[in-house]
Amino acid sequence: MNLIKLFFERHFLKVLAIIFTWILAKTFIIHWYGLEFQLSLLESVIQTFWIFLGFLMLGNIFSYYSPRRGHFWIVIAVPFVLAAFFSWFSFFLLVQLIKVNQEFQIFLSSTGVIKGVYFYLMFQFWAILLVFAAKLEDQRKIREMEDNSQKLAKEAEMYYLRQQLQPHFLFNSLNSINALIVTKPEEAREMVVNLAEFLRGTIKKDSNKWISLSEELEQLKLFLSIEKVRFGDRLKVSIQAEKDAESLTIPQLMVQPLLENAIKHSLYGLRGEVLIQLGIKKENKYLIIRLSNPFDPKAGQPKGSGFGLEAVKRRLYLIFGRNDLIQILKHDNNFIVILRIPQP
Repeated sequence: MNLIKLFFERHFLKVLAIIFTWILAKTFIIHWYGLEFQLSLLESVIQTFWIFLGFLMLGNIFSYYSPRRGHFWIVIAVPFVLAAFFSWFSFFLLVQLIKVNQEFQIFLSSTGVIKGVYFYLMFQFWAILLVFAAKLEDQRKIREMEDNSQKLAKEAEMYYLRQQLQPHFLFNSLNSINALIVTKPEEAREMVVNLAEFLRGTIKKDSNKWISLSEELEQLKLFLSIEKVRFGDRLKVSIQAEKDAESLTIPQLMVQPLLENAIKHSLYGLRGEVLIQLGIKKENKYLIIRLSNPFDPKAGQPKGSGFGLEAVKRRLYLIFGRNDLIQILKHDNNFIVILRIPQP
C-alpha cells in the first residue's frame, strides 16, 4: 500500500491526466454505441467515480487485512460484491431517483451486465495489485529488519573485538611496567606516559571510524615507543611509506595488532637485534601494507601471539565482507603479512 501511495504522490499530475484521458475515451466509446454525447459523458464520469470509490474502499480493506495462504478467495469475493453493488446502485440512482430520460434508461438496462463485469474486472485487478504491493512491502520491511540486525550484530562484534584488543595490549604493557618499576623507574615512568597518550588517542575515537594513514602512523609510533622501552635496542622497526599513500584512509587500529604480533614472533623466539619492516604503498584503489619480521620456526609460537592476527582477519570481513584482503607468507625464516585496504 505504501508503494502505491508513494507512486501517486510522485506522479499526481500524470495520474490526473490519465483519468481525464480515460473519461474522454470512455465517452467516445459509449457515444459510438448510439448514446447522445452529453449522456455518454455523464455515464463515463459516473462510472469513473464508482471505480475510484471502489478503489478507495479496496485500498482501505486490504491495508488493514492481508489475506493469508488459503484465504485468497477473499480477494475474489470482495471485488465481486463491490461490483454487484455499484452496478445495482448506479442503475437505481439514475433510474429511480434522478429519473433520467427513456433513452438513457434503455441504455442502462441493456448494459447492466456488461457494466457489472467491467466493474468486477477493474476491482479484481486493483485488489490483486494491492495484495501484491502489500507482499512486496512486507518483504522490504523484513529485508530492512534483517539488514539492521546484521548491522547491529557487526557493530557489536566490532566493539567486542575492540574491547579485546585494548586490554590485550594494556595488560602486556602493565606487566612490563611492573617489571621496570624497581630496576628502571625512569623507563617505567616514560612507558606510563606513552601508554596514557596511546590509549587517549584510541579510546576517544570511534572504533569504526576511518582515519588517514598519517594518523595511523602516529599511533604506531606511540605504540613502538612503548615497546622499545620494553625491549630496548633489540627492537628495530623500519617504516617506509610512499608519499602518495599518506593521504589514503584506513580503519583505526588495523596495523597495530599485526605489528604487536610481529614483535612477539621475533623477540620471543630470537636472540640479539631484530629488524621488523613495514612497507606502505598505494596500488590502484588499494592501500597495500606489507609487514615482515624474522622468526625461528623451531622456537614455537609465543602464547597469545595469534589473537591480533585473527582479530584483524575478522574485522576485515565485518567491514568489507571479504576474506581475500589479508595474505600470510613464510619465506626464508621471515613471517610476512600483506594487507590490502580498499579505499572508499
